[in-house]
Amino acid sequence: MLVKHQQGFSLISIVLSIIIMSAALLIVTTSLVPRSQHNAELMYSTKASELGAAVMDEIVGRQFDQNSGPNGGLPVCELAKKPFCTSPRELGPEKEEGNRTLYNDVDDFNKLSGSVKDVLGNDLAGIYPNFSISIKVFYDANLDGKPDAISGNQKRIVVDVVDPSGQHYVFSVIRGNF
Repeated sequence: MLVKHQQGFSLISIVLSIIIMSAALLIVTTSLVPRSQHNAELMYSTKASELGAAVMDEIVGRQFDQNSGPNGGLPVCELAKKPFCTSPRELGPEKEEGNRTLYNDVDDFNKLSGSVKDVLGNDLAGIYPNFSISIKVFYDANLDGKPDAISGNQKRIVVDVVDPSGQHYVFSVIRGNF
């Protein structure tokens, strides 16, 4: 009489293989999650640097002061002689420059903040979703990074770009009056 051996897997071997496979899958997924977060941070930092450079280019391309010349600052505005430079208390857009497209000098951008817009005032939220900027412009003759109380021949422009994760990217440049 022939004895037939049954072939197949036992219930215990199936459960054991499911446990081993789930542990392996858990290890693989936990090692991939930090990489995906790093990729998002890399994308944010790239977009923030691109945005900061574009905003800085827009600002630096303007004349030094409302009272200085458009070509390299000539005539140079000075503290003691006419034309006077804008006083530190009055940095910002002039009354007739209510629209960003009318900004003609670097200090018009002082205290500008909020969503991202291009030179023509068009909203760029589609390209830079959930990014925001804030801009400070102040006199910094001694290059200490702190606002001076008097007018001078150097303005510091600070652009702070905030990405969707809340990370700040600060860009700073000095614009001279010469």
